[in-house]
Amino acid sequence: MTKQAKSYDFQEVENDMLAFWKKASIYQQTKSKTKSGKHWYFLDGPPYTSGKIHIGTAWNKSLKDMIIRYKRMNGFNVWDRAGYDMHGLPTENKVQAQLEMKDKDEIEKYGVDKFVEQCEEFSITHMKLMNEEFKRLGVWMDFDNAYMPITQEFIEGEWWLIKKAHERNRLYEGSRPMTWCASCETAVAKHELEYKDVKDLSIYVKFQVEGEENTFLIIWTTTPWTIPFNLGVMVHPEFIYVKAEVEGEIWIIAKDLAKVVIEDICHKAFSIKEEVTGKDMEGMHYLHPLHKEIPHFDEIKLESNKTHTVLLSSEYVDLSAGTGLVHTAPGCGPQDYEVGVRNNLPPFNTVDEKGIFPKSMGKFHNLTAKTDDLEFLKAINEVGAIAAKQKVTHEYPHCWRCHKPIIFKTTKQWFFKVEDLKEQMIEQNKNINWVPEAAFNAFDSWLNNLRDNSISKQRYWGTPLPIWRCNKCDNYIVLSTVKEIEQKSGKKVEKLHKPWIDEITIPCSCGGTKHRVPDILDVWVDAGTSSWNCLDYPQNTENFEKLFPADFILEGKDQIRGWFNLLMVASTLTMDKPSFKAVYMHGFVQDAEGRKMSKSLGNYILPAEVIDKYGADTLRYYMIGGSNPGVDINYNFDDMKLKYRNLHLLWNIHKFLLDLSKNTGLKPQPVSKLSAQLEERYILSLANTTVKTVTGKFDSYNLNEIPAIIESLFLEMSRTYIQAVRDKATAGTVEEKQIVLNVCFDVLMKVLKMFATVAPFVSEQIFQNMKFEFSLEGESIHLFDWPKSEENFIDKELETNIAIAKDTIQSILNAREKVKLGVRWPIQSVKIITTDFKVTSAVESLSAMIKTQANVKEIIMEKSFGEAVVIIEPNNRTIGSEFKQLSPKVVSYIQNEDPKIFLQTLEKDKKVITKIDEKEIVLTNEHITVKTDAPKHFVTGDYKHGEVYLDSRRTPELDSEGYAREVMRRIQDLRKTMGLVRSDNVQVHLVVDAELEKMLDKWEEDIKSKCGITDLVISQDDLPLEHKAEDKIKNKGIVVYCEKV
Repeated sequence: MTKQAKSYDFQEVENDMLAFWKKASIYQQTKSKTKSGKHWYFLDGPPYTSGKIHIGTAWNKSLKDMIIRYKRMNGFNVWDRAGYDMHGLPTENKVQAQLEMKDKDEIEKYGVDKFVEQCEEFSITHMKLMNEEFKRLGVWMDFDNAYMPITQEFIEGEWWLIKKAHERNRLYEGSRPMTWCASCETAVAKHELEYKDVKDLSIYVKFQVEGEENTFLIIWTTTPWTIPFNLGVMVHPEFIYVKAEVEGEIWIIAKDLAKVVIEDICHKAFSIKEEVTGKDMEGMHYLHPLHKEIPHFDEIKLESNKTHTVLLSSEYVDLSAGTGLVHTAPGCGPQDYEVGVRNNLPPFNTVDEKGIFPKSMGKFHNLTAKTDDLEFLKAINEVGAIAAKQKVTHEYPHCWRCHKPIIFKTTKQWFFKVEDLKEQMIEQNKNINWVPEAAFNAFDSWLNNLRDNSISKQRYWGTPLPIWRCNKCDNYIVLSTVKEIEQKSGKKVEKLHKPWIDEITIPCSCGGTKHRVPDILDVWVDAGTSSWNCLDYPQNTENFEKLFPADFILEGKDQIRGWFNLLMVASTLTMDKPSFKAVYMHGFVQDAEGRKMSKSLGNYILPAEVIDKYGADTLRYYMIGGSNPGVDINYNFDDMKLKYRNLHLLWNIHKFLLDLSKNTGLKPQPVSKLSAQLEERYILSLANTTVKTVTGKFDSYNLNEIPAIIESLFLEMSRTYIQAVRDKATAGTVEEKQIVLNVCFDVLMKVLKMFATVAPFVSEQIFQNMKFEFSLEGESIHLFDWPKSEENFIDKELETNIAIAKDTIQSILNAREKVKLGVRWPIQSVKIITTDFKVTSAVESLSAMIKTQANVKEIIMEKSFGEAVVIIEPNNRTIGSEFKQLSPKVVSYIQNEDPKIFLQTLEKDKKVITKIDEKEIVLTNEHITVKTDAPKHFVTGDYKHGEVYLDSRRTPELDSEGYAREVMRRIQDLRKTMGLVRSDNVQVHLVVDAELEKMLDKWEEDIKSKCGITDLVISQDDLPLEHKAEDKIKNKGIVVYCEKV
């Protein structure tokens, strides 16, 4: 038995529950309870072990924990193994920073072995810290057996993928331009790019047509550093190009862009001399403006006669920007490369791993790609080849890890051949349940544009590429297990990481020696194999055969091109099927103004900060329901504080229940519909409807909607049901009190069982308090089955009627606001005007509830308000737009008609027809505005079901009751200040003036019974008691003296 909490101190509650769960092994018990249940495979998307968890990770894990808890409560045997990404640049960069290293040279000087050991220690240390952070968040997953890509079993699972790809002829090595991070000194795959809007200096460059001294092809680029690698100019075969005379030169440019470029950007006059198609220009030779600086060009021309010629491309030339002629550098981009291959042009690009131009590039030696764009621009300008310069804002790819701009580098990499599999993957994707649907569309679009995946990296901390190549015959083999390596090499494999694995060599049949290709695998390959590695496949087939593919995965929208993509590629490559059945995709966390969170902006939030201030339950409760799937959440502390207050309200509901039991000596019993009154039937109906709704939302993975639905139930319980039964709970019969107790317990238990998936700590503590008070069975709320919706308790008509009644009450309260009359001051009557039979029926059947909560003596239902004068005003806007010149006469007609007859005709026929100047005029509701001019003492409240008129006139009887209610509130406030409970009796002396004394005399017995008073004196004399409170009620002074009996 855990200790009882008397107040909601979230720090105490959450720490106590963590200790209780650990001591009683509650998580382990939930797993044992469902071990014979139907299998449900949840695959955890791995976060990086590169530091403390951030607020987005907390959101992610809260959603995951929520669905896992739901499935367990429904009897599923849930596979919930946690997992981490531990290899790769995220860890390398952190360790480099710790060791104050700038680049690879310094790492190798320090020692790759020591560096890798530091990376391993860093990743394991942070994994353990993250485990504890997730546990503090209330996440129940198998952290003790989390999958780790640094283990032999996991690495062999990745090698199995590489070998399978090799066996299926889907692994190849190729030289091609790769997006490359010069800072990280490695290739960056397409799915690792992040795009940012940047402002760059773009240039319009003149390429002189060979043999025509003053004729130039005009190209445009935002990357001046790529001009030295230019080998061609693309044009669209069907576009019209012009030869325009510009200050004695002929410029060739797309006709549709000539004016924009020449006049608007270059600020020059021009005249068109000739028009040609792109097809006409094919094969036209030009002189590269930097040809004297770059000796490589002569060598390349010997290999390809299409070097520095006009090339045709209908795919990659458009008229959205630029000149309609596209600078083509086959070594500086995938599209350029593709066109280069078609035209036998090599992927010319000589920059090194740091993006630096080599000595062979002449005057550009030691310049850095992208960084030194201005130097390249200067060199091009010096040869007179710049036609214009222009600052442009455009999207540019950046490294996902260091966030610096990428460049292109021609390099040898290993690839998965997958482009020809995209149709298969597109079909497979149609059978996957995506939430939201927009996520399906986004992934479908990604697959439609799928390119071969590069899988290799030129770094240190990662899964080694399992390929050994002969230094003599160049043949290579792919190995997938340590056993294979040891058999082939005859050596014991001690460690699988660099540099130790590189020491393993294998004899080749040709007499040479096979050395391991020194690359490591892209860290996304680690994550992509998690669908089987999580199940210890291929070493162990039992779990794989029972569970694969995963029933459910859940990650952020950036994983469309990341983890979701690699999961699909990996399983399709190896097994020709997807690795998951359903996906929930959430958005990103931004600040309240919609800005990305960053330390530089000072808006970065750590989950630990939120938990320390509001608790893990509040964080989960707010974030799970914070936004729709796929949509970013703008983290707002005001919204979170509201959730925090709601948790206090939930706590108070259970305190009401416990206090009722203590004061009456009663214990909860099963509810009976037969003995329930209207308010009980309503809250029981709503509770069972809520269970049914929430169950449906879980089963359809609409997880974000669930907190608000459960919240609505317990708020309604507090604000409607408990308010309605307070008098019954204090002054009712024993039977009435028992019914209230039974219903409160039944509904609250349903709330706790559902809400335990959202806010596990407070749900557990409330249950433990009730377990202690009521001697309940069951060790933990988390060991209960999911609640069942009992159809015989559901009354949808009653729920609808209550909703109408609440709208009616709110409308009366709105009217009260207008005359500044608080709800303690009774109203004699309210008129409700409606022609809707359902509204009339609802209000009449629930009039007692409406009268009580709105404090009204009489409710009068009418179809029309006879005391009001109806006024019809013409809608000048709609009349003017439709009737034009006849508008003044139409307005005059409406103003002169009898409003009553006009509206009767309109209600009957839905239109009023008349003739004006021999033209038929048809008038509808759109042409008029109806207003009612009620007597001044009637005040209206907004009412969507009709009209509400509150009679604001006061009488001495109404005011005396109002004063009595206000006095009772002051006495109750003083009792609370004194720390009294409901069962404590007091004596009270009220000091008031003579008028108020007379008003309160008739209410003396009511005041005594409702405030627990045994001896009440109302007088003008000051008779002090132990406690005192002073106040004013409508400018009348009052002193309350109180003392416990």
